[in-house]
Amino acid sequence: MKTALSVILVILAVTILCAGCTTVTPPPVTSAGVPNLTGTWSGTAKGYTEGVGFRDGQLVNATQRAMFVVTQQKDRVFYGNLLMPYSNGTVRTEGFAGIISADGKTFRIVEFNSHEHADGVILSENEIEMVWIYIDEPQSIFLDSFKRVL
Repeated sequence: MKTALSVILVILAVTILCAGCTTVTPPPVTSAGVPNLTGTWSGTAKGYTEGVGFRDGQLVNATQRAMFVVTQQKDRVFYGNLLMPYSNGTVRTEGFAGIISADGKTFRIVEFNSHEHADGVILSENEIEMVWIYIDEPQSIFLDSFKRVL
Protein backbone atom coordinates (compact mmCIF):
# COMPACT_ATOMS: atom_id res chain seq x y z
CA MET A 1 0.00 0.00 0.00
CA LYS A 2 2.84 2.40 0.86
CA THR A 3 4.54 1.61 -2.44
CA ALA A 4 1.39 2.35 -4.44
CA LEU A 5 0.90 5.64 -2.56
CA SER A 6 4.54 6.59 -3.15
CA VAL A 7 4.23 5.89 -6.89
CA ILE A 8 1.06 7.99 -7.10
CA LEU A 9 2.76 10.89 -5.26
CA VAL A 10 5.80 10.74 -7.57
CA ILE A 11 3.56 10.73 -10.68
CA LEU A 12 1.59 13.66 -9.26
CA ALA A 13 4.78 15.62 -8.51
CA VAL A 14 6.17 15.01 -12.02
CA THR A 15 2.84 16.08 -13.57
CA ILE A 16 2.82 19.32 -11.57
CA LEU A 17 6.44 20.10 -12.51
CA CYS A 18 5.82 19.41 -16.22
CA ALA A 19 2.72 21.61 -16.24
CA GLY A 20 4.91 24.65 -15.67
CA CYS A 21 6.97 23.82 -18.78
CA THR A 22 4.24 24.85 -21.20
CA THR A 23 4.12 28.57 -20.46
CA VAL A 24 3.97 30.94 -23.43
CA THR A 25 5.89 34.21 -23.60
CA PRO A 26 3.37 37.02 -23.06
CA PRO A 27 2.90 39.69 -25.76
CA PRO A 28 4.24 43.24 -25.26
CA VAL A 29 2.20 45.40 -22.94
CA THR A 30 1.08 49.01 -22.84
CA SER A 31 1.57 51.15 -19.74
CA ALA A 32 -1.77 49.75 -18.51
CA GLY A 33 -0.41 46.18 -18.71
CA VAL A 34 -2.34 45.38 -21.90
CA PRO A 35 -0.76 44.01 -25.14
CA ASN A 36 0.00 46.83 -27.60
CA LEU A 37 -1.50 46.09 -31.04
CA THR A 38 -0.90 49.51 -32.63
CA GLY A 39 0.94 49.33 -35.92
CA THR A 40 0.71 47.78 -39.34
CA TRP A 41 0.32 44.03 -39.70
CA SER A 42 0.66 42.15 -43.00
CA GLY A 43 -0.67 38.71 -43.72
CA THR A 44 -2.38 36.01 -45.71
CA ALA A 45 -5.62 34.10 -45.43
CA LYS A 46 -6.69 30.51 -45.94
CA GLY A 47 -10.23 29.28 -45.75
CA TYR A 48 -13.29 27.74 -47.27
CA THR A 49 -16.28 29.29 -49.06
CA GLU A 50 -19.50 27.41 -49.70
CA GLY A 51 -19.89 26.65 -53.40
CA VAL A 52 -16.32 27.76 -54.14
CA GLY A 53 -14.27 25.39 -52.00
CA PHE A 54 -10.90 25.83 -50.36
CA ARG A 55 -9.24 29.21 -50.85
CA ASP A 56 -5.57 29.87 -50.32
CA GLY A 57 -5.10 33.50 -49.49
CA GLN A 58 -6.23 36.75 -50.98
CA LEU A 59 -2.88 37.62 -52.49
CA VAL A 60 -2.82 39.38 -55.83
CA ASN A 61 0.96 39.00 -56.00
CA ALA A 62 3.86 38.66 -53.61
CA THR A 63 3.83 42.38 -52.77
CA GLN A 64 0.10 42.87 -52.17
CA ARG A 65 -1.02 41.29 -48.91
CA ALA A 66 -3.88 41.87 -46.53
CA MET A 67 -3.09 44.69 -44.10
CA PHE A 68 -4.46 45.03 -40.57
CA VAL A 69 -3.67 48.57 -39.41
CA VAL A 70 -4.33 49.46 -35.78
CA THR A 71 -4.18 53.25 -35.70
CA GLN A 72 -5.04 53.88 -32.06
CA GLN A 73 -5.41 51.94 -28.83
CA LYS A 74 -6.68 53.04 -25.44
CA ASP A 75 -6.27 50.38 -22.77
CA ARG A 76 -7.97 47.23 -24.16
CA VAL A 77 -9.95 49.03 -26.91
CA PHE A 78 -8.44 49.67 -30.36
CA TYR A 79 -9.51 50.65 -33.87
CA GLY A 80 -8.16 50.95 -37.38
CA ASN A 81 -8.57 49.77 -40.98
CA LEU A 82 -8.39 46.44 -42.73
CA LEU A 83 -7.20 46.43 -46.35
CA MET A 84 -8.07 43.28 -48.29
CA PRO A 85 -6.71 42.87 -51.85
CA TYR A 86 -8.76 40.81 -54.28
CA SER A 87 -7.59 38.83 -57.31
CA ASN A 88 -9.26 41.34 -59.65
CA GLY A 89 -6.84 44.05 -58.42
CA THR A 90 -9.25 45.97 -56.19
CA VAL A 91 -8.58 46.56 -52.50
CA ARG A 92 -11.43 46.71 -49.99
CA THR A 93 -10.81 49.06 -47.06
CA GLU A 94 -12.94 48.43 -44.00
CA GLY A 95 -12.88 50.26 -40.67
CA PHE A 96 -13.01 48.17 -37.51
CA ALA A 97 -12.88 48.36 -33.73
CA GLY A 98 -11.75 45.70 -31.31
CA ILE A 99 -11.37 44.74 -27.68
CA ILE A 100 -8.61 42.70 -26.06
CA SER A 101 -9.96 40.15 -23.59
CA ALA A 102 -9.03 40.27 -19.91
CA ASP A 103 -6.64 37.35 -20.47
CA GLY A 104 -4.47 39.62 -22.66
CA LYS A 105 -4.11 36.85 -25.24
CA THR A 106 -7.34 36.98 -27.24
CA PHE A 107 -9.36 39.73 -28.89
CA ARG A 108 -12.48 40.30 -30.95
CA ILE A 109 -13.11 42.83 -33.72
CA VAL A 110 -16.15 44.04 -35.66
CA GLU A 111 -16.02 45.62 -39.12
CA PHE A 112 -18.06 48.83 -39.39
CA ASN A 113 -19.68 48.54 -42.85
CA SER A 114 -20.04 44.80 -43.34
CA HIS A 115 -20.94 44.06 -39.72
CA GLU A 116 -18.70 40.99 -39.88
CA HIS A 117 -16.59 39.98 -36.93
CA ALA A 118 -13.47 38.01 -36.13
CA ASP A 119 -11.90 36.39 -33.11
CA GLY A 120 -8.16 36.72 -32.71
CA VAL A 121 -5.28 35.40 -30.66
CA ILE A 122 -2.03 37.19 -29.88
CA LEU A 123 0.69 34.63 -30.59
CA SER A 124 3.67 36.86 -29.82
CA GLU A 125 4.75 40.49 -29.81
CA ASN A 126 4.74 40.52 -33.61
CA GLU A 127 2.29 37.80 -34.67
CA ILE A 128 -1.49 37.44 -34.46
CA GLU A 129 -4.12 35.18 -36.00
CA MET A 130 -7.80 35.86 -36.63
CA VAL A 131 -10.71 33.62 -37.55
CA TRP A 132 -13.26 35.40 -39.77
CA ILE A 133 -16.74 33.97 -40.15
CA TYR A 134 -18.98 35.29 -42.94
CA ILE A 135 -22.59 34.32 -42.35
CA ASP A 136 -24.10 35.84 -45.50
CA GLU A 137 -24.36 33.82 -48.72
CA PRO A 138 -22.01 32.23 -49.55
CA GLN A 139 -20.89 31.34 -46.04
CA SER A 140 -17.14 31.40 -45.52
CA ILE A 141 -14.54 30.92 -42.84
CA PHE A 142 -10.95 32.16 -43.02
CA LEU A 143 -7.84 31.99 -40.87
CA ASP A 144 -5.77 35.15 -41.32
CA SER A 145 -2.15 35.10 -40.12
CA PHE A 146 -0.59 38.53 -39.59
CA LYS A 147 2.93 39.68 -38.71
CA ARG A 148 3.78 43.19 -37.54
CA VAL A 149 5.67 45.13 -40.21
CA LEU A 150 5.67 48.62 -38.59
